[in-house]
Amino acid sequence: MELYIGYLAGVLGTICWVPQTWKAWSTQDTSGLSLAANLLFLATVTLWLVYGLLVGDLPLILANGCGLLIVLSIVVAKLKYK
Repeated sequence: MELYIGYLAGVLGTICWVPQTWKAWSTQDTSGLSLAANLLFLATVTLWLVYGLLVGDLPLILANGCGLLIVLSIVVAKLKYK
């Protein structure tokens, strides 16, 4: 049961960032995004990914691997479309 909760949390946590990423890239408007906050969140998901790899927790690895890519995409958009 715990495994399903982990996967569900990972899916929901990842999905919530997709609209922001889509909007940033499709409109090329990132004025409402905080670079500092997104860099901090990027560091957070990176550390959670490393932790997941160290303990061998697949839900943590998958969720934070996807989260890392999505938030990295937001950071790149923020830097590109200043």
